Amino acid sequence: MENEMTAFVRRADARLFLSILAAGQLSFTGVVIETAMNVTFPTLMEEFSVDTSTVQWLTTGYLLVLAVVIPTSSYLKQRFPLKKLFAAGNLLFLMGTVLDGVAGNFPLLLLGRLLQGAGTGIGLPLMFNLVLEQAPLEKIGTMMGAAMLVCALAPAVGPSLGGSLWVSSAGA
Repeated sequence: MENEMTAFVRRADARLFLSILAAGQLSFTGVVIETAMNVTFPTLMEEFSVDTSTVQWLTTGYLLVLAVVIPTSSYLKQRFPLKKLFAAGNLLFLMGTVLDGVAGNFPLLLLGRLLQGAGTGIGLPLMFNLVLEQAPLEKIGTMMGAAMLVCALAPAVGPSLGGSLWVSSAGA
């Protein structure tokens, strides 16, 4: 029986760092686009001929999907391998981004945002799960701090990035 079960050894190796970096990139990008969108509301209202309460659904819908998917991460983690969850989160986020890029009407834009929220909702807890379950115990604090830095830095970058993209598109 002992031969059948090999003990998992927590190692701070390149594989762990790359895994956390990849999940962190998805989390960072998700939070950046979450905070960058508000700056573009006036342009989107004009482009899609919608009012303020309608355009705000881009942020509200994104956050609602995020709030539903994050608590399900424990359930998902128990039923699917981490690699498949990571791939699904990235695929959902990428599909949402592409859909947003080609959206010719507001409902398609909103659908893209909802897909992005689902992808980010998978990626955020995945990053912390990787740290808590695979990092060496003596490095968990440092690695959790680095993961939190990703989440804390993104909201600072988002509005500036959204504003610069809005200004560059307005000048085009």
